Amino acid sequence: MPDHHSSPPSILILLLKLLLLLCVLGMLAVGLSPLYQAFMRLTGLGATVPAPARVASQPVSLSIDETAPGQAWQVRPLQGPQQVKPGQFVQLMVEVRNNQPHFAAMQALPQYQPVSAAAYVQKLDCFCFSQQLFSPGQVRRFPVVLVIGKQLPAQLRRISLSYQIQDQPA
Repeated sequence: MPDHHSSPPSILILLLKLLLLLCVLGMLAVGLSPLYQAFMRLTGLGATVPAPARVASQPVSLSIDETAPGQAWQVRPLQGPQQVKPGQFVQLMVEVRNNQPHFAAMQALPQYQPVSAAAYVQKLDCFCFSQQLFSPGQVRRFPVVLVIGKQLPAQLRRISLSYQIQDQPA
């Protein structure tokens, strides 16, 4: 003869377990959302792009500065300041001279004025990408190809590019 009294408690236990499971899942759903958002912020996977400040649509004055004469290396632009629209590709030419009486290798390090402009200038071709070898007194011409980002803030109206030259072991 089957025992009918054991069935109701097992159904009650099953319902309590289901209710407990629903509570745990609800807490996980509420608790995981902030954890998920924090994870996405830390990894940059869910990065939201802030509304951009007013961006430049007018041309920007772009120039390469000449190094002071009398130094071991001299960098001289071959053209004056250029009016460049953000997003436009531009090629500038520079002349580099080894003023030393011996063979030498150098590495050029670009510097921008204002410093904040560096975030908006993308160089595509530059003698600064690799070490350059020169004979005594040698003069070489190099292209510098770059594009200024379209997100350039409107207050940046002038960008100057200069090069710090470092001697390298040949």
